[in-house]
Amino acid sequence: MIKIIFIGLIFSALSSQATSIDAWRGILQTPELVEYFDNVFQRLGIEVEETGERFTIEHTGSELILSDGIDESNVDFIVPIKLQNIQNMINHSKDGKIDSSESWRILDVLFTPLTKVTLQTPVLAVNWRRKLAGIEDLIHVYLINPEGGEASKHTLIYIKGEWLVLKGLHGTPKRTYRMSPENSLDYQRVIFKAIKKDTFFGWMKFASWYKKWRKGVSVDH
Repeated sequence: MIKIIFIGLIFSALSSQATSIDAWRGILQTPELVEYFDNVFQRLGIEVEETGERFTIEHTGSELILSDGIDESNVDFIVPIKLQNIQNMINHSKDGKIDSSESWRILDVLFTPLTKVTLQTPVLAVNWRRKLAGIEDLIHVYLINPEGGEASKHTLIYIKGEWLVLKGLHGTPKRTYRMSPENSLDYQRVIFKAIKKDTFFGWMKFASWYKKWRKGVSVDH
């Protein structure tokens, strides 16, 4: 889910005279930004829907490297994005830092589509992993606005071996999450590590962490 924040930063840099990749290269890569996205992804493929532009962002641990095109066999996720809400996001990356309010504004735009991409990862569609972690098959998720405004909301439904992610609230949930941007970042780092490792022990470790973590951000029904 927190990859959403990173895509928002890319949006923030766009202008009518620059391509997406050139605009992102124009943003100062401060140590704070590099650290913020550490262990959230290694290689992220980006597709700009309106322009057809495709590029890859690699997090090396010490810097963010952008390259044209996408090697689909060598990226963690491929994320489709639109050139909307760009101007609203420009100010969120000017100083190279992201506070909780800025994170929420970026997530508010991309919260649902990025969750969908994450859950489409093949290893997360395996039913035994879902059951091992105790993840219910119908979940409501609220991304809480730290300034007190209306939360972003979506519904997760597991059916016939795949996750459906729907904007808004649908059906009767078996669990409801109320998460801050910081909660989302914590989750993304742990789930990404489990996805990359993809071993039974790794998923056992994720399941143990998840069951403890969710106590502070959710209620069952």
